[in-house]
Amino acid sequence: MRHVAPAILAVAAMAVAGCEAAPVSTNTTRDSLGVTIVESVAHLWATRDAWRVEEEPILDLAETGSGEMHTFFRVRDVLRAGSGDLAVADGASQQVRIYDATGRFVRAFGGPGEGPGEFRSLWALIPRPDGRLVALDRTAGGSGAVFDLESGLVSSFRMPEGVSPVRHPVASDVVWGLDLAPGADEERRRAGLQRPPVTIVRLSRDRLSSDSVTSLPGYENFIVTEGDDIPIMGRLPHAVPDGEGRIAMGTADALEYSIVDGRTGELRLIARILGVPLTVSGAEVDREREEWLGPDPSPFIRDMMARLPVPTEKPGYQRMIVDADGNVWAGEYLGLARRDEPQKWYVVHSSGVWLGVVDTPARFELMRVGADEVFGVRRDVNDVEHPQVLRLVKP
Repeated sequence: MRHVAPAILAVAAMAVAGCEAAPVSTNTTRDSLGVTIVESVAHLWATRDAWRVEEEPILDLAETGSGEMHTFFRVRDVLRAGSGDLAVADGASQQVRIYDATGRFVRAFGGPGEGPGEFRSLWALIPRPDGRLVALDRTAGGSGAVFDLESGLVSSFRMPEGVSPVRHPVASDVVWGLDLAPGADEERRRAGLQRPPVTIVRLSRDRLSSDSVTSLPGYENFIVTEGDDIPIMGRLPHAVPDGEGRIAMGTADALEYSIVDGRTGELRLIARILGVPLTVSGAEVDREREEWLGPDPSPFIRDMMARLPVPTEKPGYQRMIVDADGNVWAGEYLGLARRDEPQKWYVVHSSGVWLGVVDTPARFELMRVGADEVFGVRRDVNDVEHPQVLRLVKP
């Protein structure tokens, strides 16, 4: 197995999109032992060139019909499928729901259970180049299924033991996942802040086995004698296939991300954004802690939270997406305390050059980015979920 040093694209809430023009020299590129390294100190877009997401949706699936098939809860994925149809992974019903281009409900597949085509925790949809959909359970070693948009279930399978799926933002014939790397169990027994490695794996065609691609630091966890907890503003591993056989990967520790070959794990590119601060104040940490505690925490939970290390920096980003053209989008960290605010997404060209910042509306969770539209879920003031398609304007 090839091990690659952690590389991250970090994102901070910095108002840069309003600049009239970028400096003459915004980035430098060099080659280091066959690896392209791109460092950006400012974005390329001038104000007139900046992309933007329109507030008003093109389509809102909670508003295009009535009844249970237009009622959503715990939506995990929204995407175009087939000839303009929309597919939604609804986590409450464990269904893959299909809607036509006008938002009319057409059919549903799946459901809760352990049988073929059923799920315990429906998590992600992978569009295939042949128009079919692969649906995956979130749990390690969980169920998966291939659905034809017209006829339904084609085949079912289980992910290899210990492997959890990653999100696939673009069409792919290959399924990638994350597995705990060797030695992770031993690491987890040590007290204190731990981050055992995880391994990016490529599943075999029959999904019964997997090949290791590369490793990176995994999920942050704080271990004490009585148990463990996720740290305040904890960092996560990110692995995002780009549809061309490569993986964009990062750990949210710094202002960079890397691209590796999806078969060999060979490092191809490192892209960095320099000079964007990630420092957080004590007030920001306190606000996030109170959100984690909730209105009436038990003494045990409050004691656990009091033991957690106090972060001085927030994670570099909350989510990474690869758009239809291979550009990497990284969403600033909002956490629980700022989850209802608009979100800034730092967009980096497939070459590694920082293009600019795109804002998404308040209470909108961005899930996918197409050529001229974006997909996600907006929560209204009553926390009702609205799967939506919004227009992406590129001047």
